[in-house]
Amino acid sequence: MTVETIEAAMPRHTPTVFPTEPVEAGKGGEGGDFQITNAEFIAAVFTGLPEGAFAAVCSKSGDPGLGGWLASRADQMVNTLAAKNNNYLGCSSFYPHDDGSFKARKAQFAACHFLMLDDLGAKVPLDRLSGFELSWLIETSPGNHQGGIILAEPITDGAVAVRLLNAVIDAGLCDTGATGPLSRWARLPVAINGKPKYADKVGAPFQCRLIAWRPDKRCSPQEIHARSRKWPPAWTS
Repeated sequence: MTVETIEAAMPRHTPTVFPTEPVEAGKGGEGGDFQITNAEFIAAVFTGLPEGAFAAVCSKSGDPGLGGWLASRADQMVNTLAAKNNNYLGCSSFYPHDDGSFKARKAQFAACHFLMLDDLGAKVPLDRLSGFELSWLIETSPGNHQGGIILAEPITDGAVAVRLLNAVIDAGLCDTGATGPLSRWARLPVAINGKPKYADKVGAPFQCRLIAWRPDKRCSPQEIHARSRKWPPAWTS
């Protein structure tokens, strides 16, 4: 699915009613309408967890800008993530601490599993991705999207993961202020964006929508580096 297909498939309205899982997401070209739960989404993305490591999720009610970011093991919490919350998935997996606690910290890093591109369609024009196939695309606020690139093999060297994200940033496809891939959070498809500025006229929060879903599309670091050299440098505005 190319960027042209994605643009043609984008919904032109914003639902205001909270769905129950599974959720009907946006049309995705050949795939039609998606029926997917957060649990199914995470299982498809994290297919190569290091032994003893777990994917991380975070769920926040209301305005996600308020309060801290509490990581939980996805295998324990994914089926309890409320559709009325801001729900997130970490780009990396982590090992539990010796005392059994689970935190998304560098010291507990196991592997980076995907890269997340933010502000697609708003700060980053979608046509910059022309010819490149994302693993998924989620509309996270009106006209604004997050895209995911699942790695063909998880990267267990944190420094390598950081260099890879920096290559994408240098290509102008990610915010220069983005946090590193070890602790970066991506929105899940069954979730809201609770930022007050995105609420509709009656105060209902924006409902995230899965626009494109291709978990079989995975890239090696070499492919991403090669592609990033073809993208022109970041622009100034």
